[in-house]
Amino acid sequence: MQTPLPDGWGEFGVGAAGATAALAGLLIVAISVNVEKILASRVATRGASSTIASLVLALVASLLVLIPGQTLQGVGIQLAVVLVPATALQVGSLVAGAIERRKGAAGITPAVLTAIAVLAALQFAPFLTAVVMLLAGLSGGLAALAAGVVIVIIASMVTAWALLVEVLR
Repeated sequence: MQTPLPDGWGEFGVGAAGATAALAGLLIVAISVNVEKILASRVATRGASSTIASLVLALVASLLVLIPGQTLQGVGIQLAVVLVPATALQVGSLVAGAIERRKGAAGITPAVLTAIAVLAALQFAPFLTAVVMLLAGLSGGLAALAAGVVIVIIASMVTAWALLVEVLR
């Protein structure tokens, strides 16, 4: 049995979609301003791509709750489809960081890698939780989806700052 979305999630979707789209634009500007410095670092390049993937995930998650006639299970399936490539990019970024660390790249300490891994887990765990709960028809999955969107926005703001300012240090 398909469970319809509870009322009220459209407002969240509109606000979150606007915020993530604006932040994605800021990130693209930050990347374009410092493109040479970012391209000089495999880790910065991977970080930029994984952050864009996270923002796309949050944007699509926000838009999914705006689709008329959407069900909890439908959102769960669609979110799972978007979650896979975003997660793959994030894992690729972590692997690239570990490889660069082994090569002795500057600025990539175990603490930095740990912080990146924790941040990635914090971003993606709510979306994975949302998928499981939504597929089960549990409306609490929408709260997990919302938590994921908010965490991605916060993490992406930090990354945008790093790509705009910190790469110049």
